[in-house]
Amino acid sequence: MKKNIIILLSLVTLAFFSCTKDFEDINTSPNSPTVAPATNVFGYAIQSIAQRFGSVELFYPGAFVGYTAKGTYNLVNRYAEVAPTSHWNNLFTLGIGNLNSVIKQAEADGNYNLKAAAMVMRVYAFQMLVDTYGPVPYTESGQLTTGVVYPKYNTEKEIYTALLASLKEANGLFNSSATQKIGAGDLIYSGNVTKWKKFCNSMRLRLAIRISKVDAATATTHIAEIFNDATTYPVFTSNADNANLKFPGGDWLEPWYSAYKSVPDVKIAKPIVSTMLSLSDPRLPFYAQTNSAGKYVGLEVGADANGTNESKVAVAFMETATGTVFFQHYSEVEFIRAEAAKRGLISSSAQTAYNNAIKASFDEYSIPAADYNTYIASSGVAWADDLTQIYTQKWIALFRQSWEAWAEMRRTDIPQLGPAANASYAGHTRTPFRLSYPVEERNLNPNVPTTVTEKDMFWGYQIWWDPRTGVQ
Repeated sequence: MKKNIIILLSLVTLAFFSCTKDFEDINTSPNSPTVAPATNVFGYAIQSIAQRFGSVELFYPGAFVGYTAKGTYNLVNRYAEVAPTSHWNNLFTLGIGNLNSVIKQAEADGNYNLKAAAMVMRVYAFQMLVDTYGPVPYTESGQLTTGVVYPKYNTEKEIYTALLASLKEANGLFNSSATQKIGAGDLIYSGNVTKWKKFCNSMRLRLAIRISKVDAATATTHIAEIFNDATTYPVFTSNADNANLKFPGGDWLEPWYSAYKSVPDVKIAKPIVSTMLSLSDPRLPFYAQTNSAGKYVGLEVGADANGTNESKVAVAFMETATGTVFFQHYSEVEFIRAEAAKRGLISSSAQTAYNNAIKASFDEYSIPAADYNTYIASSGVAWADDLTQIYTQKWIALFRQSWEAWAEMRRTDIPQLGPAANASYAGHTRTPFRLSYPVEERNLNPNVPTTVTEKDMFWGYQIWWDPRTGVQ
C-alpha cells in the first residue's frame, strides 16, 4: 500500500506538471484523467480528502466534541481564530473537482466500478462540506470551465436528497465480476468491489440517520430498504470492512502526526477522559497516554496545560507517521441500527445492535472478550432501553473521527458540552454550530445565502438536520 500511494501520487503530480509544457496543453483540461489515468486521479482525490482529517479537524471539531485540546497557543480552542479556508477549498478542488473528472472518464471508459467508487467518495466529500457549513454549491459546483464563476448554493435538504440518490445509483453500478476494475488508485480497499459496495450502503445509512429528526419519512425509507435487504444493499458486517487509509510515512505523513510535528502540545480533552473514567472504559489506554504520575487526566478545552499533568493523545493516533485516517467503521453501522430500532424506524433488536456496536469498537483494539463482558454489564453501560446510551457510546467509539462526531453531537445534543474555557465570545450554551464561510466566498460570490446568519464566527445558523431548540 505504501508503495502504491507513493507511485500513484507521484504519477498524478508528474502528469499535472507535464501539462504545463505548452499553451495548447494548458488549455486542454490539465486536471483531466485523459492526461493522468483516472485511477491515479482517484487515488489522489482519496488522499486529498483524507488530509481534511488534519490540523483543521484536530483544532476545531476535535475540540468542539471534547476529544482534543491544545495546551499552549490555544487561542484556536477559544474561538479567537477563524477556521482556515483549506477545508472548503481543498474539498471542492482536490477532492470533488478531481472526482468529477474521474466519474466522467470512467463513464466514457465503461468502467462502472471506478465510477461508482468515485461517486461514493464524492458523496463523502460533499457531506463533509454540508455538515460543516450548511448550504453549499452543489448543482453548479465544479463548472468553472463552462463559465460558472459564481455557483449557486443548494439547501442542505436538496443536497442530502441528491447524495442519497447518488449512493443508491452507485450501489447498482458495482459489479465484482466486471472486467473493468477500480485499479491501483484504490487506496482504501485495493480493488475489492464488494467492500466498496458495503461502504456505499453504510454511508447511505449515515446520511439517512443524520436527517431522521427533520425528515423522518425519507430517512425511514432509506434505512428500512437497506437493513431489510442485505443481499441487494450489503453493509459493513465486521471490522474487516472498515474504510481506512493508512499513510505510508516519508513524504506522506498521517495528518494528525503532521500537525503534531508542528505543534506538539496537543492533549486529550477532559470530556472524553472523564466519561471513560466514570465508566471504567478499557479503551481509554488506546485513546490516551498517562501523565507523568501514571494517571489519565484530560485538559479542559481552552485552558492552559499544567506542564505534564495532563495526558497526551495516544501515540498511535497522534505520534505515528504511518498512522491511519478512519472514514467509516462497522461499529457506526451497528449504532445506526440500534438507534433505528429503538426509534421504531425498523423492526430489530436495539439491544443486540447496541451490544454489537460496542463489541465492534472493542475489537478494533483487540480488547479481550472478558473485558467487554464486564463492561457491557456495568452500571451506566448495561442496556437500559435509552437513546442517550446509544448516543454516548457512539461518541466514545467515534474518537479520531471528529468531523462525524461533531455532526452527531449537534444532531443528538449528546454530550451536552458548553463552550471552551476562556472563550472569546460570551452568551453561548453549546460548542460551535458550524464553521463560517470563507471570507473570500462571502466577499466574491453574490449567491452566498443571506439566510445563513453568522454570529461570533461559529454560531447563529444551525444546520438543517440540527433539531435542537433553545441552544445558542
